[in-house]
Amino acid sequence: MYQKIVCAIEASDEGKLVLEKACGLAKAYNAKLYVAHVIPYSILPKDYQKTLEEEAAPLIDKITESFGISQKKVSIKVGKPYEQICLVADKKEADLIVIGTHSKKGIQALIGSTANGVVNYAKCDVFLVKI
Repeated sequence: MYQKIVCAIEASDEGKLVLEKACGLAKAYNAKLYVAHVIPYSILPKDYQKTLEEEAAPLIDKITESFGISQKKVSIKVGKPYEQICLVADKKEADLIVIGTHSKKGIQALIGSTANGVVNYAKCDVFLVKI
């Protein structure tokens, strides 16, 4: 059913949980698995954004390597997370995006979340992993 899966993760224990689910789905469907990590765009200087990318890379590498994922299948982007995740999925011609979701209440629920943005803008199926 699914041939190409993009898994969006954070550099955290939660990211490992989401990637574990994505690996299980990729194995079940014999699908290719790609990983995306997005550093939210900020108005900070580009040098600082570059530093954030350089700090995130080894953390993401450690997580993906623990699942045997080649670095050729990992993307680290800067921008609006939901937009970048959807762009990676489009580029890879993915038919499924796997992303973690947090239960948000109050004003955060009104503003929205990355998972909500992905669900609304993705051109493919989205699998939400509740954390």
